[in-house]
Amino acid sequence: MPAYYNERSVGEAVRESGIPREEIWVTSKLWPSEYGEGRTMEGIDKMLERLDIGYIDLLLLHQQVGEYMGAWRDMEKAVAQGKVKTIGLSNFESERLEEVCEAAEVKPAVLQVECHPYFQQNELKKRLAPYGTVIEAWYPIGHGDADLINEPVFTKLAEKYEKTNVQIILRWHIQEGTIIFPKSTNPQHIKDNFDIFDFELTEEEMEQIRAVDKNVRFFTVPLEQQEIQFTAWAPED
Repeated sequence: MPAYYNERSVGEAVRESGIPREEIWVTSKLWPSEYGEGRTMEGIDKMLERLDIGYIDLLLLHQQVGEYMGAWRDMEKAVAQGKVKTIGLSNFESERLEEVCEAAEVKPAVLQVECHPYFQQNELKKRLAPYGTVIEAWYPIGHGDADLINEPVFTKLAEKYEKTNVQIILRWHIQEGTIIFPKSTNPQHIKDNFDIFDFELTEEEMEQIRAVDKNVRFFTVPLEQQEIQFTAWAPED
């Protein structure tokens, strides 16, 4: 992603992995400085050059500011041209979500937003349902919030299933139909994050977890501030 300056490293890792390209999923994002019809296609081409892996599996608009409608039209063209397989949105939670979805010829496959047991995004899921768009959760464990992770319900279920509290939370997301990508640089934690497919929570247990929802988010920058903050900065090539 341009904003994270990691595309060249990701591309190199994919090429040197020895794993067939079609077995690796690569997601990237466009920053608002690359939004706008024509400008976005140029940004996609530069992204493909930096990655050097042939195509991008999922491309997202990173923020809900700037010339996002023109950007979406270019992303649809990139899908038609085979440069990108799937497209979606990130952090679009205002009425701009519906603006894009209603105008889109290719509907967003995913909406990447903050979502965790303390902020379950139930209303947003209802808004997405008509478009077939799925939530992809960043902060799936609430930014590592200790109060969330140590909720008694997670401790109880972790003991029952011989898992960690975090694994219980991740399993809950999966059964809710939410895509997750928990961040970790710890090899054991990464392994643990994958080790959640040998058990299943009951519906009663799912309801117990739903009951801890506080409708509290950790990212609290209002849209007006996002307009200023995210359009004032642009990543270097």
